[in-house]
Amino acid sequence: MPTSAIGSSLSGIQSAIARRNVSAHNVANLQTEDFRPLRARQSEVPAGGSRVEVEQSREPREVDLAAEFVDSSVASVQAKASLRVLDTELDLVGSLIDTLG
Repeated sequence: MPTSAIGSSLSGIQSAIARRNVSAHNVANLQTEDFRPLRARQSEVPAGGSRVEVEQSREPREVDLAAEFVDSSVASVQAKASLRVLDTELDLVGSLIDTLG
């Protein structure tokens, strides 16, 4: 059964937030000795939408500040796009309700 546009957009927003949180965590710990950064792996859910799995590096590594900036920026764009989908779907539902009422 396909997921609604509302469910899909909400999962996209949650995924974007999780990815931003991972980047923020890594940047905040940039100079922590023996820090093992987190990685967010986003994947598609078969019925629609997305999810994020967070995993920690097995070994201490340097945090790539440029990569974290890019990841964070992409997550922001994803969140905005997901919010736009949600807004459009809610407008459509509202219009449908108006025509029935």
